[in-house]
Amino acid sequence: MDLDHWQQHKENIKSKFKIEEEGTEDLTMETQDGMVKQGTVEFIVAVTPMGKIKLAFEKRPVVLDKKFIYSHRAGQSARTEYEFSNSEFSYKLKAYKWNDLEDEWEEIDAANFS
Repeated sequence: MDLDHWQQHKENIKSKFKIEEEGTEDLTMETQDGMVKQGTVEFIVAVTPMGKIKLAFEKRPVVLDKKFIYSHRAGQSARTEYEFSNSEFSYKLKAYKWNDLEDEWEEIDAANFS
């Protein structure tokens, strides 16, 4: 899935279903340096005959290098440093269904579609 396909799917959903919410969020990760932005998520929540569905389109920079930094002293922990691309991105589409009983989003497994 790329950015153009996501835009087409989003417009298609908007024309067929009632949109409850739409927006973007930052993907953050806890590191030794604090919270670091890892990418963005664009999401859309639609009311369908199947119930409330949330589609989330993740955009993350491609990992160019991964370094493991070890300390050979007792009590010190290892850490991992990543080098990210400024121009290349990876994209992922995730689908969620609202669970009224547990009052939370449950990810829909893509294997169930076939």
